[in-house]
Amino acid sequence: MKKRILIFTLVALLGLNAAFSFPANVAAKTSADFEDLKALDAATKAKFDAMISAGIFDGVSDTTFGLKDEMNRAQFAKVAALITGIEVNKDLKTSSFSDVTADDAANGYALPFIEALKTAGITEGYGEGTYNPAGKVTKEQLATFLVRLLGKDAEAKAKTGDDSTVSDWAQGYVAEALSLKLLENLPDGIFGGKANATRDLLLTGAYEAKQQYVPIGKVSIVEAKQVGVKKINVTFNKAVDSTKAGLSVTKAEGAQIDWAADKRSATLIFAKNLEEGSYVITLSGLDAADIDKSTATVSVTAERVTKIEFLTTSDTLPSSSRVPIQFRAINQFGETVQDFLEFSLYLSVAAFTDSTSMTPTTFTVFADTSWSSTGEKFDIEVTDLVSGVTATRTYIVGDPEVVPQVVSTSKVVAKPTASVSSGAVTVGTSVSLINATQGATIYYTTDGTSPNTSSTVYSSQITITNAMTIKAIAVKSGMTNSSVMTVSYTIIEQAATPTANLAGGAVAAGTSVSLSNATQGATIYYTTDNSDPSPTNGTIYSSPITITNAMTIKAIAVKSGMTNSEVMSVSYTIAQAQVATPTAIQTDSNGSVQVELSTTTSDATIYYTTDGIHDPTTNPQTDPYTVMYNGPFYVQTGSTIKAIAVKTEMANSNIMTEQITVVPTLVLSANSLEYIGESNISGRSLLKLTFSKNVDPTSAADGNYIVLAQGGMNIQPVFLHSATWGGIDHENEVTLEVDSLAGIAPGTYVSVQVDNVKTTDLSETIGNGHNNTGYTVP
Repeated sequence: MKKRILIFTLVALLGLNAAFSFPANVAAKTSADFEDLKALDAATKAKFDAMISAGIFDGVSDTTFGLKDEMNRAQFAKVAALITGIEVNKDLKTSSFSDVTADDAANGYALPFIEALKTAGITEGYGEGTYNPAGKVTKEQLATFLVRLLGKDAEAKAKTGDDSTVSDWAQGYVAEALSLKLLENLPDGIFGGKANATRDLLLTGAYEAKQQYVPIGKVSIVEAKQVGVKKINVTFNKAVDSTKAGLSVTKAEGAQIDWAADKRSATLIFAKNLEEGSYVITLSGLDAADIDKSTATVSVTAERVTKIEFLTTSDTLPSSSRVPIQFRAINQFGETVQDFLEFSLYLSVAAFTDSTSMTPTTFTVFADTSWSSTGEKFDIEVTDLVSGVTATRTYIVGDPEVVPQVVSTSKVVAKPTASVSSGAVTVGTSVSLINATQGATIYYTTDGTSPNTSSTVYSSQITITNAMTIKAIAVKSGMTNSSVMTVSYTIIEQAATPTANLAGGAVAAGTSVSLSNATQGATIYYTTDNSDPSPTNGTIYSSPITITNAMTIKAIAVKSGMTNSEVMSVSYTIAQAQVATPTAIQTDSNGSVQVELSTTTSDATIYYTTDGIHDPTTNPQTDPYTVMYNGPFYVQTGSTIKAIAVKTEMANSNIMTEQITVVPTLVLSANSLEYIGESNISGRSLLKLTFSKNVDPTSAADGNYIVLAQGGMNIQPVFLHSATWGGIDHENEVTLEVDSLAGIAPGTYVSVQVDNVKTTDLSETIGNGHNNTGYTVP
């Protein structure tokens, strides 16, 4: 049982010669809109976002990008035209090429782009007045296109190569493309130049070319976006003279400007967290004649916790009275949350906190495992009280902590420990330093030198961005300094997690599922028996997987020199036919409503409830609210009926909800009586009697009316002289002329009992229970 410890609030080869520019407009879509891009690593995803947001690329559908789809020359022409930024007449319907027509269902859309390329002198087509829009684009043609875009034609012609998979004419272009890191070889060291290029290669190659290209023309702000709680990144269409340029922001002041090495972007770093709202970024300092677009608007969101992670990596912790367990919170930008102080903490063993062990970014709780047996498990759960994000970790109690005997007149400070062991880690890994000696200060270095009390004082996590050695000591007054802790890290990339083209859930038998991966050259291994795949367990993915029964597909991507990807897991079930939802027919029945239920699924059984609150079940024997339908039933108007239909070997129907709204039949009744004044005949008063329906004039005049005046226990009859029908537009009224009531005492109740009055059509006579009404004298 868990024990709550505390709540802590603290182009195909096109002969390119034209200039190259990238549009500055930003489209709405990003990689997040496509299912097969969501597993990309952050660096690759940024490349896709840049090209998608520029409107150069889009998906093959609303939710699929089509990473490994091959591109034909028509598709390539569209991309080439958008990349170069040339003018395109999208209303053009006639082509100068004989094989390009607007009514071509597959490739007709590309006609304006193909003609724009020809008009700009970028292409002369495929030969003999044709363009070959359906023809594929090879990798060596793609390499040549990118190299020529960068004006590196002469350098390519000066190079040679001996790759047997590349045509002779393309050897120099491929070599130059590899040198410029526009493209890369396959894992076996060859280029595969004659293979058709896929969409992912074209996008990443064009992205890399964009980074190296310096466009001609004026400077424009392309985009401004929030990249941290204190950071806004601004990108430009070309390199900017950072010695002259300045950037200002509305609603925030005092930002430090961190220019990128290529001067094509800058990050504004603010001293305080940005408040939520809209900010305008303005470029200044340059000559007005050199600036095209000088402003951009960015929408800023407030910091929120999206993840809590434990920094104590080992699953086994020693048996000790003071075992440190450290954790931190991550925000929506992948940053460590500063001052993470509003959370609840639960442990299944005794624990305590120590204010000296807290930092602005991390929190340490000390567990007392000395009372637990070796191998016993205990849990810790941390919940952010604002976002509700929760992290849970189970640890195993190991052997008792061995405390070395020290022959000394003073105690020795415990050696610091690192939350991440030495070895290869991914870029951005955060390392926390922990010390078990209460009140000790940690000093550390990252340049390989030995630390001392003049070194950096540890106060927040250390981020690993390149190969690094961390050395640290712990110091406390009155104790001997600890020995030096040394941990070394190298950087290793991880393959992207595979993705499935179909989300998990119920599918039809025979459905095919395709797997893809964003890491070029990676091999996908998968299993369908729910075991974890690996290079020694599973099948190499080569074709779509057919779903014939309930199945879980697990897959990883493997590439030499990279760590294996995370495991992708997606589960499918075979969809059952569903019973048709019941329908209801309402029929008025003298004030109540008859309800008849039915379903179009034959032999289905219907269950229903009538309280409007409880959903029906299929077990009325144990559910007091559910009734099995056996035929029409009666309810009052205003009731709510809920019903489901059930049949063996079919999925239950959806729940029908029906509001009973039939208005009960209106009966003839005496609705009201009121004094309307004195008669023209002295000593007489006039009373207006109103009925619920129009009444027959004859029966109104001849009806029986008994008028009484009751004051306390005294009841006196009031003589009736005449009854007169109300006439046109007042067919439901009768005027009664009675002895004068002018002097009657206040509080007296004047009433009338009516008999023998009929409705206009003579179908209904006023009856008992509906024939009395009256008023109280004010």
